Amino acid sequence: MAKPNILVLADEDASLALAQAGFAIAGDDMERRQTAAIVIDTRGDHGARAGDLVRSLKSALGPRAGLFMAWSDGSSDFETQAFDGVLDATATPHALSARLGSTLRIAVMADEAKLRFNTLARFGGSALPPVISAKTIPRILLFGQPGPDLLRFSAVLVELGAEHVAAFTSFTAFDYLHDSEFDAVVILAGDDRQLALSFCAAMRRNARMFHLPCLILGSPDFDNPDEAIELGATDYGVAGDNDVAACDRLLTYIDEKRSRDALNLAFAAARSPAAIEASTGLYSSAFFSDHLESLTRRAHETDRPLSVCVAQVAVKAHDDMLISDQAMERLIAQAGSMLARLVRTEDIAARLDGCTFGVAFPSSDMEAATIAATRIAAVLECTAFDVQTDHTGLNHDHPVQVSLSISYASLNLNETASDLLTRAIEGFKT
Repeated sequence: MAKPNILVLADEDASLALAQAGFAIAGDDMERRQTAAIVIDTRGDHGARAGDLVRSLKSALGPRAGLFMAWSDGSSDFETQAFDGVLDATATPHALSARLGSTLRIAVMADEAKLRFNTLARFGGSALPPVISAKTIPRILLFGQPGPDLLRFSAVLVELGAEHVAAFTSFTAFDYLHDSEFDAVVILAGDDRQLALSFCAAMRRNARMFHLPCLILGSPDFDNPDEAIELGATDYGVAGDNDVAACDRLLTYIDEKRSRDALNLAFAAARSPAAIEASTGLYSSAFFSDHLESLTRRAHETDRPLSVCVAQVAVKAHDDMLISDQAMERLIAQAGSMLARLVRTEDIAARLDGCTFGVAFPSSDMEAATIAATRIAAVLECTAFDVQTDHTGLNHDHPVQVSLSISYASLNLNETASDLLTRAIEGFKT
């Protein structure tokens, strides 16, 4: 799946690095594409003028500008508060992909949260998300052998205002992680590549630690650090090379995780009796239609994509098995409950009518929506639902499976929400 389109106002090395990270670069072809972010060079003499350039572009482009990201190697000062984030010009493609991708998704989540609570207010709910108090002091676990690397990095953490706890064995480290709350983990690996990779892999197999930022600090001889990121590390650095920069990146990852966690809690609270379809726990058809109007207006304002999929559920059952209306309703309730857990928090799923579900994907083009819907359908279709069936006159529980027919539509220029949803529904007829 192609990454979002990025406008790069920097030297060719920035465009090349971001293209290697998987992003589409504006101007590489003659097609018109929505711009998710603008990356601006802040190195050298560019830094002094970067803030004014951001303000000028924001004034000229308005909400269509997307995010503004600074392209920096840390050697020059610039007006950091003018930007939505900073990209490290020396980072690997994997690190750039993770950093920019995470920033873009948080922006989409935050925008959708505001829209959803505005819609919720029209259905008897709160117009504002709940206030979530976050810890102000990051708490970080350092795992590695005692020595100069650990002492040096712990001193940097203290200087930057973070708390830390040191663990010298993997057993002690996991005891700490199970018994206490941490915001991130730093693995001081030295030359022990296998230890770092196995520790990361063990973290990612644990649901509580899956999203915990993990920074590996290795020696200059650490082999293939890109593979460490592919296998679960959030970032990699050489111990002692630039510990302040590595710590700054780690604190940024912590802030991002806190933002995601707060937004996930906000989405979980975006409910009211009038907005929810009782049997499935999904949003009602009325709420979905109303909110789709808001999403459509926002998509036109920001020049970003919006896609909708509609799924009709049918039962895959034996020829001699009759599914009663009551059993069918029970099946739809189970399928809808599962659907609510399969969509991303920023996507909105609803029960449109008896056996039809709808999902709206903000800031997602047709390709992204198709991939997400196909994944969801695969999970639902391989699930055995426990419903009450009538079989040759005898009532007994018998697991059944479902099949999904899916139709998609992506928002066209000047299209209304009702026309978009109608196109998606009419896709079943073609």
